[in-house]
Amino acid sequence: MDKAPGIDDMSPRLLIADCIVQPYCNIYNNIIFDGIVPQDWKRANLCSVHKKGSRIVAGNYRPISLTSQLCKVFEFIMREVLISHLENLHLT
Repeated sequence: MDKAPGIDDMSPRLLIADCIVQPYCNIYNNIIFDGIVPQDWKRANLCSVHKKGSRIVAGNYRPISLTSQLCKVFEFIMREVLISHLENLHLT
């Protein structure tokens, strides 16, 4: 819930509404079935976050990619499914 919105400018709070779970599920199933990721999910807003030291030295910053919230959820789901599958096959 405390994540910054990405390229889609969508608040993470929007993702927990019950009324939109089925449309998200349909989108995710289509991605898995078709093997095509939406182009917007391949884009990101980049920003620099100061790490330490002088603020005038470029090397003291790290880049942050703010990607689509829907993509982040999809990646989390896929990660959990893959880990579970690997654990069932005793490959972890």
